[in-house]
Amino acid sequence: MSSPSIDVELLGRSIRVSCPDQNSAELYYAADVLNKRLEELKEKTGAYNIEQLIFITSLNICHELELEKQKSVHCIKHIKSRMLALNKMMDTALNKE
Repeated sequence: MSSPSIDVELLGRSIRVSCPDQNSAELYYAADVLNKRLEELKEKTGAYNIEQLIFITSLNICHELELEKQKSVHCIKHIKSRMLALNKMMDTALNKE
């Protein structure tokens, strides 16, 4: 069974996208965020080639996502090392008793 389709608008163009009903609000939100970024880039660069705007915005989003992934990995490693240190401290404290 296929998902229902909804229409989203990007740079004045309507695009039909297959999306489950329970995810439609999230898709509309994502489309709105993307549209705002495309409009900002269009204003900043003066570019009107839609393909170029989409490619540049896509690259920017991918770059931001990769940076966030790296931050997450760093945070997880830091939390793990802190947990190991706490476990060691607890073991030491319990063994002294």
